[in-house]
Amino acid sequence: MTTPVMRLYPSEYRARHGHEIAEVYRQAIDGAGRLATSREAADLAAHALRMRLKCSSDRPAGRLLAAAAPFVVAVLAAHAGRELFELAAFLLDTRGDVPRPGAADMVFAGWWVALLAAAVVALGGRWPVGRWCLAVILTVGALLAATVGRGGVLGAPGALVVFSVLSAVILVGCPPDMAPGWRVRRMASGAAVAIWAPLAVLSVVWRTLFADHVGIALPLLAESNMWPCLILAISACAFARGGGSARPALAAMVTAALPVVAYDAAVPGYHPAQAAVPAISFLLTAAVLFARSAPDRASSQQG
Repeated sequence: MTTPVMRLYPSEYRARHGHEIAEVYRQAIDGAGRLATSREAADLAAHALRMRLKCSSDRPAGRLLAAAAPFVVAVLAAHAGRELFELAAFLLDTRGDVPRPGAADMVFAGWWVALLAAAVVALGGRWPVGRWCLAVILTVGALLAATVGRGGVLGAPGALVVFSVLSAVILVGCPPDMAPGWRVRRMASGAAVAIWAPLAVLSVVWRTLFADHVGIALPLLAESNMWPCLILAISACAFARGGGSARPALAAMVTAALPVVAYDAAVPGYHPAQAAVPAISFLLTAAVLFARSAPDRASSQQG
């Protein structure tokens, strides 16, 4: 079991620290049960991949993923909440021509519930447990979508695979020694609510009140990634305002937005012009951030 995992490490790193890593791993699993052994092996494999991809806490890539990870969890929570609200809208809709959820929809509804629960655990203070639960749940969802697909009302399988894989990569790549603090988790929780609430209400109201009267798609605000990206852009401003650096904050939010942007792009019928929406949002945010930080830098240099 140890040899395949050890081979994931870069050869130079393995030559220098291989014996030490193997000894620590052996002590960790000595007398442990199957679940604990599997968890230790997963931790070791994730550490090896982070070292190979240069995503440790002393590397820029690791710090970027650590800053983005809580807001990826926020996007996951908001997306799960919106999916469940849309399912509820379908279940409560009494019109005869509305497609009813099938077995696959109900399976993935349970998957969204599990995803939402793990996100709440992560942002509620149990970051290591929640992060790994999310990674496992996302992997299971990607495998289910790739093998059994999704039918009915809850979306396209290809989009779910892209969404799940990108989110899991960011969460697994986050260095474990850079867990977000309380202030960042609170900010991410606020972003999740801010993303979810307007879209959930708008989706339900639109589908239940206006679908019979207006023959157009849901407004751009709900169907594109504009609203999540806008909230993440505002979060970047709040992060910089709280004492963080503007450029890393913006880079972290762009990274956190990748799963939801890729999800929309993978949905059949997605219009390529909608890809400009998050780009414009982040460009405007960058202008605001740097315009705001320039006077601060000038005043600090004068002082």
